[in-house]
Amino acid sequence: MAEVLVVADDLTGANATAAGFASVGLRAATVSAAAGAEVVTDMVSRFDVVVATTDSRHAAPAAAAQAVRAVVGAGWPARLVCNRIDTTLRGNVGATTEAVLAEVRARSGARVVAMCAPAHPAAGRHTIGGTQLLGGRRLEETEVARDARTPMRTSDIVEILRQQATLATHVVPMATVTGPREALVAELRGALDAGTEVIVADATTEEHLDRIAAAAVAAAEGTDVLWVTSDPGPGSVAMATALGLDGSGRGAPLLVVSGSATELTRRQLQQLAADRGAHLHRVPTLEGSAVPDVDAAAAVLADALDGAGADDVVVLATVLEDDDVRPTSPEDADRIPRALAAAVRRIMERHPVEGLFTTGGDVTAAVLAELGSHGLEISGEVEPLAVAGTVVGGPWDGLHVVTKGGLVGDATTTVTCVDHLRQTVELDRRHVSSAQTRTAR
Repeated sequence: MAEVLVVADDLTGANATAAGFASVGLRAATVSAAAGAEVVTDMVSRFDVVVATTDSRHAAPAAAAQAVRAVVGAGWPARLVCNRIDTTLRGNVGATTEAVLAEVRARSGARVVAMCAPAHPAAGRHTIGGTQLLGGRRLEETEVARDARTPMRTSDIVEILRQQATLATHVVPMATVTGPREALVAELRGALDAGTEVIVADATTEEHLDRIAAAAVAAAEGTDVLWVTSDPGPGSVAMATALGLDGSGRGAPLLVVSGSATELTRRQLQQLAADRGAHLHRVPTLEGSAVPDVDAAAAVLADALDGAGADDVVVLATVLEDDDVRPTSPEDADRIPRALAAAVRRIMERHPVEGLFTTGGDVTAAVLAELGSHGLEISGEVEPLAVAGTVVGGPWDGLHVVTKGGLVGDATTTVTCVDHLRQTVELDRRHVSSAQTRTAR
């Protein structure tokens, strides 16, 4: 399931909303559901946030509502469902808000309430007294009043909702939003107790949106209320954050696999432990041999990854100290990388890692082969002879990788490579995909 499912009425708004979720560390994708909602079903298993555009801003209200319900049905379940509306409230605001409420209620069996906080402070859209302002002016005083398809004759949000839907609404004024938190929570709880279906909240800053969302979550504690949102995006991101869906604590550790016995590699791994707190683990070997014991090595790695957090670096190495270096026959030299790679794959099938660094040419080749890779898509050199890229093909397609030989660099090279891998992974978390469904159509 996706953490967040967003139904947007146009593509540009969908992309902007996905970018907002990506900025807080959630993997977000946009997908067009204009030709059919079934494309959403495959997306929700691949991303934290799926933003599906229905291209229905200027459709008839009934058609827009039907498209919204179809997307919610195709993407259900989700921990938060959002109705992405226009920042100037053009289109089918009432019809789509009512549709989200109805479909989530039908799917969840819970009482569903919409938080409508349509301010977009960064874009100069503010809400004061339940009135939407564009650059400090009421909508009917701006050029959107002359929009060819949906001219805005009012900036009263409740009135705009009522043009297409019959919903019990409650406006939370700026004085309450900016006042004591206890008073804000109490007002929201009172609105819930009174049977409100849509809460319209004033806001002029991102902080206001955060306060509203946090108070909404607090007000619903101990009740059967399930929140949905209806806004241009920032309010939904604030609600996701308040619900703990902001990507903090998400992710997986980085894995370092070393099959090199060089003195330089040993110094590099010790430097990594000293500078970045990497957890070093020696590979168990078969009795009287330098060949890894696959079962024992897998157990060591499993325990290490079980105890690792998203910011940790776990190292599995055949050699960590001088005493670990043993005479090795040519036959064992061939077996070592294959056994190590087998243990790595076994554990990666059950324990996610967010990036992989390998040192030692034979081990790198063996690990990539074991992972079913067709090769690497190279993005560049981190340092001379230390290469960064992503896995191509196989179950780990797209996994970020940095690799180098055992005699490459100086004592700090592995630290540099792992730092590069970390930065690449963190940037990727904030990347918005325009995803293609894997379902044949």
